[in-house]
Amino acid sequence: MIDPEVRAAIARGPTRVLVELRLPDPAGSAPETVSARAETITAARQAVVAQLAGRTYRVLRQYTTVPLLALEIGPDALQVIEGLDDVVTRVRAERVRPPLAPR
Repeated sequence: MIDPEVRAAIARGPTRVLVELRLPDPAGSAPETVSARAETITAARQAVVAQLAGRTYRVLRQYTTVPLLALEIGPDALQVIEGLDDVVTRVRAERVRPPLAPR
């Protein structure tokens, strides 16, 4: 669930990560609406952030249509996230890429 690159980076200091959120399967066979999906993502995101209270973290970006949460975390926050396998599927390093130069 935690990419090795994240563990190595955390040893050097606060690290930017993307947290992939686990969403429950939609009930029944009816397709999930966009608003229902957004509510599910919000609930999962809030569950993660609530568990990080008092830890070293900063929310960088919150997504409404994809189950991701961009954070900057310290070792104490990573330890908490590791125990959230009911809400988190994966934690990977965020790669910041410079903008493309105009041609």
